[in-house]
Amino acid sequence: MIITIVASVIGFGLLIFFHELGHFFAAKKLGVRVEKFSLGYGPDIAGFTRNGTRYCISAFPLGGFVKVAGETETADTNAGRELLSSRSPWQRMFLYFMGPVFNFLLAFLLFAAVFMVGVSVFDFQSTVIGKVTDGYPAQAAGLKPGDLVKIINGVSVKDWMEVQSNIRKNTDKSINIEIIRDKEPIAFSVTPRWDSGMQGSIIGISPREELKKFSFFGSVWEGLKQTGLLSYAVVKGLALVVFGKAKMDVAGPIGIFQMLGTQARQGVNSFFTFIGFISINLAILNLLPVPIFDGGVILILLVEAIRRKPVSDKSRRALEYVGIALIATLVVYATFKDIIRIRLR
Repeated sequence: MIITIVASVIGFGLLIFFHELGHFFAAKKLGVRVEKFSLGYGPDIAGFTRNGTRYCISAFPLGGFVKVAGETETADTNAGRELLSSRSPWQRMFLYFMGPVFNFLLAFLLFAAVFMVGVSVFDFQSTVIGKVTDGYPAQAAGLKPGDLVKIINGVSVKDWMEVQSNIRKNTDKSINIEIIRDKEPIAFSVTPRWDSGMQGSIIGISPREELKKFSFFGSVWEGLKQTGLLSYAVVKGLALVVFGKAKMDVAGPIGIFQMLGTQARQGVNSFFTFIGFISINLAILNLLPVPIFDGGVILILLVEAIRRKPVSDKSRRALEYVGIALIATLVVYATFKDIIRIRLR
């Protein structure tokens, strides 16, 4: 439980900090005064003030915000060019856009760090068994991790791809597998099982894993690739849901807490990779044209830029109410699904 709490605070803290740092960076770049940079909501529990900006950690850590002068109607009207409202719609779009951009940046930095530390990859060049799955034919036959597969049905195998192909040739027939264990040859008879998910015959063995480290530039490149591939996967998944080709499967705060704790127990690499994945999801969701999200504000500002006059306060508030209703509904639905998952365990 403690690991889950600590992992959740660190995970959400990183996600929120980088998102708000993007808005903070954009405000400073535009010369707009930042009144407050808070991690969390509610009363301050620690912080300091520098150059007119209050930096603090607040009582409720699951959230955060950057308060910019001129963002609301109650802003100081004497601040002149320090007001966000004094900037063009395109400049204000830049401020809201940089939050999601910094979430992409966080994902990239975490992925690059993971590749630099080293990632576990399957050794497909070897025929050494890395794992024997519980309850599968290989375990029942007596095969063990560390066994070196040499011959399958009289055919020598030189790499893991040959091991797989020779096993999949046999659906219900028993196959003879010769291995080397402690320098001694041993023969086994195993009957593969059909696996509908794999669409093939399997016996429940997988190759060994090894730690592969990348150079600095190699890690940067792999981090960029991973960020791009996962971003594409998230966008594609959303498109499939929108067009009715896939079902929406969401996790609420409870589910994310649990997953953060699970990944933290599996190691720093798994934890950072998961945070990177959530950060990409957060960036893309924030760019959706939904009111109260950054994407919704950007859309309103885009309309202002095209019309060359601001959207009325009444219309803006109506859109905000719609957005709040949609988000509240989604959170309740996701939390309900989290509770159902817990009860069914």
